[in-house]
Amino acid sequence: MEWIEEYKKLFFAGKKDEAYELKYNNFPKKLYKYEVINREKINMLINSELWFSNPDDFNDPFDSCGICFDEGEIKKYLKDTDVSKLINSFKKDVKICCFSEEINSMPMWTHYAGNHEGMCAEYDFSKVSYTNRFSKYLFPIVYQTERYDITNILKDLINDKTEDAAYMLFFMMQIKHISWNYEKEWRIILKDKQIRKNVKFPIKPSALYLGLNCSSKNVELIKKLAHNSINCPIYKLEKTNTKLFNFKSICIDK
Repeated sequence: MEWIEEYKKLFFAGKKDEAYELKYNNFPKKLYKYEVINREKINMLINSELWFSNPDDFNDPFDSCGICFDEGEIKKYLKDTDVSKLINSFKKDVKICCFSEEINSMPMWTHYAGNHEGMCAEYDFSKVSYTNRFSKYLFPIVYQTERYDITNILKDLINDKTEDAAYMLFFMMQIKHISWNYEKEWRIILKDKQIRKNVKFPIKPSALYLGLNCSSKNVELIKKLAHNSINCPIYKLEKTNTKLFNFKSICIDK
């Protein structure tokens, strides 16, 4: 993702609109959210809401900890401050909603959609502009074997460039170990103490995909939901009889 370096240069140069537009032109317009099927998730679809969580609730113990800093260097600026507590104070108010670029990921269907009993919602981000906050704060996960050194970013925080540097700090915190790269993850990252769990989202799903093991009861439930509340096509995954380990999506909303 070569554009990310250009994005950072523009952002730190104060050219925020150009940075947001550059990112918008480079991220995949259709992203996918794997879900289990239960009453809470159904109500969220009906109400056009997304579920946001604090990174401490995620399954990766290093989630949002993909950073490091030069303790000796920072102590020159913050002699009486625990920098780790400073970082955690930012992390505490961060809420995240996760998406994937991939609709046919076997591990994702297993881990996040109840072993194929759940669903996957497709969201078309081309329906929101690059100035919308859900686009502005949508970032890709970068998968690496090493953490990112944020010593200079912390100096900016110390020098009262709080808002800009804080958002870049959140972005840099979205580095995960390379073993997670199968998720092809993108995240909406919001820093707002008022956010609890459900957040109103300006777009409805553009399609719903049902897993291989989705029950007939839930198939009918989701079909009814899609027709009455969302007005989007419904697809059911099936295995293919080919040499490749592929799924095919069968339209079932006719």
